Amino acid sequence: MKLTSILFSGLLLAVSASAASAQNYYVCDNGDDNNNGRTETAPFRSYEKAMDTFNKMAAGDSILFCRGGVFPATKLKKLANSNCSSEKNCTITDYGDDAKPAPMIVSDGITVFNFQNPGNSSADGGYHIKNMTLISKQKAPAGIMLFNDVNDVLMENLHIEGFTVAVYSAGANTPNSGSNQANDRIILKNSKLLNNKMQGWLGGCNDCVIDNNHFEGNGFGMALRGHNVYIDSPVKSQNFYNNNIRFTNNTLLNSGRVDGRCQGTSFVVHGIIKNLTIDSNVVREEVGKTGDNCWGISVDPGNQLDESFVGLRITNNKIFNVGNLGIGCASCKDVLIADNLIVDEGEVLRYVIAVPNKHEDSQKSENVTIRNNKIVANHDLAYGISLGGENRFEAINNEISLSSTDSRSKCINVSNANLDTDISNNICNSHTSVSIIDDSAPIDEVPVAENTEPELSVDPTEPVTEQTENDSQPVYQRGSGLVASDNTTENGGDSSLNITSADRGIVQDAMTEETAISGNEGTSTSISGSSSTETGDAPLDDGLSDSTTRSTMLSASVQDSASMIDQSISPELSEPSVSEPVTRTRVTESISSNYVRSVTVDEVANVIENDIPVEESQCRVFARGRCMMM
Repeated sequence: MKLTSILFSGLLLAVSASAASAQNYYVCDNGDDNNNGRTETAPFRSYEKAMDTFNKMAAGDSILFCRGGVFPATKLKKLANSNCSSEKNCTITDYGDDAKPAPMIVSDGITVFNFQNPGNSSADGGYHIKNMTLISKQKAPAGIMLFNDVNDVLMENLHIEGFTVAVYSAGANTPNSGSNQANDRIILKNSKLLNNKMQGWLGGCNDCVIDNNHFEGNGFGMALRGHNVYIDSPVKSQNFYNNNIRFTNNTLLNSGRVDGRCQGTSFVVHGIIKNLTIDSNVVREEVGKTGDNCWGISVDPGNQLDESFVGLRITNNKIFNVGNLGIGCASCKDVLIADNLIVDEGEVLRYVIAVPNKHEDSQKSENVTIRNNKIVANHDLAYGISLGGENRFEAINNEISLSSTDSRSKCINVSNANLDTDISNNICNSHTSVSIIDDSAPIDEVPVAENTEPELSVDPTEPVTEQTENDSQPVYQRGSGLVASDNTTENGGDSSLNITSADRGIVQDAMTEETAISGNEGTSTSISGSSSTETGDAPLDDGLSDSTTRSTMLSASVQDSASMIDQSISPELSEPSVSEPVTRTRVTESISSNYVRSVTVDEVANVIENDIPVEESQCRVFARGRCMMM
């Protein structure tokens, strides 16, 4: 008994010692850097003192900034602490009255949290940042930067605004033994990344999660190369790739605003990436403020590597009013594009889903499945789904509605290896008008930053490739009808999709094959109600422009790109440029609002899946002996 008591007492002492070993260091703008910082009554005062303390504190310790405090950051501090680990994080967070605003660090031209060890890359990490506001009052490289193999970082409940890049997961120098040059197990969640000049997120990582964040107004610094999100494998080596990135439940608004219009892809991916999941996100632009270069989600080659994207899933996303391309990939393998809702109220979205959407590197797109997507497009030459490339793909159970005002658009366009692909198991309809109605105002509406600086000039020595698309388009007939509505929630607000039909719907039971003429780029056909003849479409490459515009592709050197992000973002690192199409923008107008009550997808699914009998007199669209729309 006595021995048991001694052992139990020893255990209590060990637990108490462990708990006592975690030290908080307090920082408040009414404090003094001569204090020891160990109590709320004797806090440090400055950001610089706090960062110096962070670099030498013990595992499990925390830096706590007082709520309501404002902290100027004028001197760059590189953060690296080998004591910290995934088991015992070192934390930067807040303390004090929850009714007061989160502590605000105001950058005077520096990166606020610059995690990188000096010299060659060596693995370090185990950092946790939460409940902070980071603001740049003048051009600063990044809010948070991870460089030289930083691992196990959790960033949550942050507000990052006004930087060149909000969060930059960068590359690494030459590795020491044990370093893979990658940032591993990075989490960014529940944060707002607003009005940053080039990107809200830039870079790549392994086994990382970007979840439930709000990206808005990022990328206003330059047309084409500004984005809300740019995922890229940052180490430029054919032997380096990033693996297992999950981008989920995020909202992306107002990307790349230059001259009052979105002119940059909201979500772009380049590099060598494996097992990328893009799921349950909302991507949205305003009608009339969308240019042709304002793509939605694009995963494709865009830098100097031989790029590829294996294990790509783009699912359950809702994309509204983007320009020219909704979802696309190139050089992608083992791909699922499913259960997405893509709607265009204007007339800018031409290629709603396209594979390949650009030129392809040595990896040609293969094993691609496109299924259960709902598409509403208004461009007079729209392709609901475009299938091309060197391998056959699968497109099934997609529901596509095109504008009834022009018969030249196509529900599904197939070319090259997909010329004979069976596309009969899809629904092709038409409509006369489309509108998305917000039932409640967005929460915390954000003023969108605009580019007020002179446009960056393009190096005249760079090669410029022009591509002109065939102006002639055949006439197609489609079954027309009413497409079911869907509901989405953005920032806590419900949006209802209303589509006015031209007449009762017809489900396409079989593909009518067109007589196609071989061209230099192969042949193409589409879902059609009658046969016709056309010249094969050119590959979409970098010029997803309509038939009345010409497109050019810009390529920039690594050095040029580095200066676009920021000349001082890292002396060791430069990033490749984003090479996107340049087309003449066009003013879009919203479709007139002739609202009708549209049934929901859930109602239709319930009738179909459960085989519920419905009187034909109660049915608005009747096909295959079933009520498709009530």
